[in-house]
Amino acid sequence: MRTLADDQPRIPLSQLADPAVLEPLLARFALQYPGVNCAAVVSQWSMNYMSIVLPATLACVLTRQVRIDFWSEEAVLFHDQGQPQALGLARQLPALAAGERAAYWSRLIHEHMAPLFATLAAAGGLAPKVLWGNLVAIWDGAFARMDPDLSRDGFAEAHQWLEQAVVNNGRLKLRSLQRMVESPAPQICPCLPLRRHCCLHYQLHEAVEGQPLVLCESCPKLHRLPLAEQVSYLHSIYEEA
Repeated sequence: MRTLADDQPRIPLSQLADPAVLEPLLARFALQYPGVNCAAVVSQWSMNYMSIVLPATLACVLTRQVRIDFWSEEAVLFHDQGQPQALGLARQLPALAAGERAAYWSRLIHEHMAPLFATLAAAGGLAPKVLWGNLVAIWDGAFARMDPDLSRDGFAEAHQWLEQAVVNNGRLKLRSLQRMVESPAPQICPCLPLRRHCCLHYQLHEAVEGQPLVLCESCPKLHRLPLAEQVSYLHSIYEEA
């Protein structure tokens, strides 16, 4: 947990999907990106939020056998001018047994993320499938960092849970939004995630003549480039990292 000032702005997670709460937060966040398409800004906010929430949730459930109560007034999001910063949680979190995890993941998806995504999609004029794709990308990325070979107790089962998860009234299977494919540059990495839909992050960066767009390694726009350009771009982003 980060140490934050007592006056750090915070919002209960239980209120985050309320348009009256979220839209002013997004408006402040958008000031970082003047002139940028609203959909791209909202998509980025969702990724910043989930990059905090999903790893923390997985760590609590899988390593401490406790759960984050997204529906309690004690669970809050700290932010700085709309930018998600950290979670504030109760000192003692409720226990969660291994047999209760699947129901908890389902509740997280359907009772926290789904209402939040509905508000985000409306605020940004953004297709919900982009937001769900962001969730899958961050879910997979969290597992890749925490336990890449899924050998720790409970990690493989948790990762596998997403295979059967569906949203949008059963019309959208989450696992269909990202898959692993062979890398065009196996000397850098043997395989790469491939998203079904672009997250629009490239729109946050001003285009520079003669330079490629700023793309993620999982972006379908990258995977559609000629092979030599894919390889060159992957070299550039991995060398910078």
